[in-house]
Amino acid sequence: MKKTLLLLLTLLTISLHAQENDTTGRIDALFASFHNDMPGVAVAVSIDGRLIYNKAFGLANLEYKVPNTTATLFEAGSVSKQFVAAGILLLAQEGSLSLDDDVRKYIPQLREYEAPITIDMLLSHTSGIKDWGSLYALTGWPRTTRVYTQELGWDIIFKQSGLNFLPGSQYSYSNSNYMLLVLIIEKVTGKSMAQFTAEAFFEPLGMTSTLWRDNYRAVVPGRSTAYTWHKGAFLLDMPFENLHGPGGLLTTTADLLRWNNLYRDHLIFNPEYATNRVTQRKLNNGQGTAYAAGLTIDKVYGFDQIAHSGYTAGYRAWLAWYPQKQLSVVLLSNFAAFYPEDFGRRIAAIFLGQDPQQQTAQAPPAVPAVYEGKISETREADLAEFAGNYYSPDIETIYRLFVLDGQLKVCRRAEDVFTLQHLSGDFFTSVGNGEFQFERNRKGRVTGFKVSVSRAENVPFDLVTAGFKP
Repeated sequence: MKKTLLLLLTLLTISLHAQENDTTGRIDALFASFHNDMPGVAVAVSIDGRLIYNKAFGLANLEYKVPNTTATLFEAGSVSKQFVAAGILLLAQEGSLSLDDDVRKYIPQLREYEAPITIDMLLSHTSGIKDWGSLYALTGWPRTTRVYTQELGWDIIFKQSGLNFLPGSQYSYSNSNYMLLVLIIEKVTGKSMAQFTAEAFFEPLGMTSTLWRDNYRAVVPGRSTAYTWHKGAFLLDMPFENLHGPGGLLTTTADLLRWNNLYRDHLIFNPEYATNRVTQRKLNNGQGTAYAAGLTIDKVYGFDQIAHSGYTAGYRAWLAWYPQKQLSVVLLSNFAAFYPEDFGRRIAAIFLGQDPQQQTAQAPPAVPAVYEGKISETREADLAEFAGNYYSPDIETIYRLFVLDGQLKVCRRAEDVFTLQHLSGDFFTSVGNGEFQFERNRKGRVTGFKVSVSRAENVPFDLVTAGFKP
């Protein structure tokens, strides 16, 4: 009998090793195109808290030929949001604030709009607050073209005279929401975001390699350098901004697996807030948003998926949890051309009984929509009525509109000129620069316009006279 049992255990052990080797080989095949002359990715997978896969591919630094390793630090992009959200939930659990509180209770600098904005609306991207990065892009200085700080981010948010929509009526992803959540945490606790999260999460959970990029000039040992591919060459693509909260978390795959263990061991949060963290929020009309507290809620291959992606400069990230399988999948990359959702879902497919090669690629992040309507032919004389200088106090920027060679041009700053295409009536568009709706007074004269881009709608501009000083 003992010999029989021993034989069965031996056969079982051999079978399990064979299955794990097969799984490892299938994941390896997904990253076969990565080599040591390019940036790469670190990948980790665990089931029931047991590490199943842990490898890194490509280079962390191309200039010095430093390889990525399983201990390399990457920037996690919007995966960072769940840490800010968790901080808010912890303060709510402790009674330091309520998710139903009006945000202006803690941030009186925020304008009073037609309806109150609650903390929970910030968590779920249903506040209607315009995205700070989209607003700065309208000034002619999008992210990565100049240094942005936490204070500059808050400043442009506080200047907004209107919202994208009535609070709670729609869902629109906006990094401004998480900028304001950081400010609430710092005001309530009297600590910096870095200090608060280190004490509340990183130290208790053993996340020894995790920190915030709150000083982009700081030297961070073990950090990968991010790259993009442009015109046949790799170029540096680093986030030189101090603004953090919506993004900016520096971490490793191992630390993110430790973080995901919160779903299993229920440390830190009591049952009420552990559930709240993964409960999708609803709009005023009861419609679901598929977004919880810094987490997207979805179903993949019939299984629940709690996840978030991250895109900042050339860094890419994916962190997912599949509760029915107790499965965690983590990817961190320093290559802008890497689509983390695609690879993350392909890895998950291996464990969820699917063929990873048959899964369709996930689309990259949304970009401003391109108007596909017919472009009208407009006489130069007709365009002249739109010419002039327009000023927006919301973004403190002047647009100079003028007619050149039969086209209506916009100049925001030196060497930043683009063409408006006439669609119909007072409606114009420019790919990448937004949609322009001009306004007139009772006499039919143009008095201003509103420009809309992705995540920031109806930013107002008013026609100004000579001698105007903003």
